[in-house]
Amino acid sequence: MSAANAGMLFVFGVLLLITAVIIAAIVWGASTTKAKASAAREANYRDLAEKTSLDSAEIKASLSEIKGRLSSVERMLKEVE
Repeated sequence: MSAANAGMLFVFGVLLLITAVIIAAIVWGASTTKAKASAAREANYRDLAEKTSLDSAEIKASLSEIKGRLSSVERMLKEVE
């Protein structure tokens, strides 16, 4: 193998190594971005679930109040008859 061929082989090897490092960096960056997006989405779902729980409790309280009022109206109507 001549010196020119060895030099060319070395250059191709270095370029291949640089290409592999760049590809690995791109894959790593993409996976990191995907993980951050997933964590943000999960946090949003958690917040939504908490709000839904609070809303559900408010609805149950309102429903209990309405049932109490309805029963008092029914008693009043029975007394009137």
